[in-house]
Amino acid sequence: MLSLAIAAADFNAHAYYKPIPAIYRQATTVAEGGPLPCFGGSGTGGVEDWKFANSRQGYSPYVILKLELQAAQDTYAPYIDLMKEVKTGFGRTMSHLPAVFGVSRQTLYNWLNGEIPKEQHQGKLVQLAAAAQAFAEAGFKPTALSLERTVAQGKSFVELIGQGADGKETAERLVRIEKRGAAAREKLDALLGGRTPSRPDVADMGRPALNEDV
Repeated sequence: MLSLAIAAADFNAHAYYKPIPAIYRQATTVAEGGPLPCFGGSGTGGVEDWKFANSRQGYSPYVILKLELQAAQDTYAPYIDLMKEVKTGFGRTMSHLPAVFGVSRQTLYNWLNGEIPKEQHQGKLVQLAAAAQAFAEAGFKPTALSLERTVAQGKSFVELIGQGADGKETAERLVRIEKRGAAAREKLDALLGGRTPSRPDVADMGRPALNEDV
């Protein structure tokens, strides 16, 4: 925790502007413009820190600002960690993700190496990371074909995320579509009994499949 003391007069003079915390040195003597002797001080050997200033009765000559360093750190979004989640969840299909942002493939790797994305890309990156988590939880590895498959509103996964769709919801919908498709293929294989379609004979080529005279 960091405590800063700002002179009340200077603080009030800039009331309509965002204050910039600074440490003001108090003049040591009256001749230098310092205050008159202070009664009720901390005493010999005492330290007049912010706790002491807040506990004093009467008018306080300082405005005490407490700055939590942790709060400042919390405002930084861990984009490197988000990119690591995206890389893990999408695997090789990460090469198809630049279309989400309208950037180059190298830009994604720059983000992975610590470059901070532009503000208009940050929200989409968060949604991609949420989608990657959903894929991992479902044990689903997206393919290039699945990312281009129509998911909703006639749009693919890549198009929906690029337009700001919810990453987790879109990913879960894609997983359901892929699972239904896989189940349908299994049923078809079971009906065919493992048979493979016969190859057409050369003599069959050109034969009418239907009665074309009707």
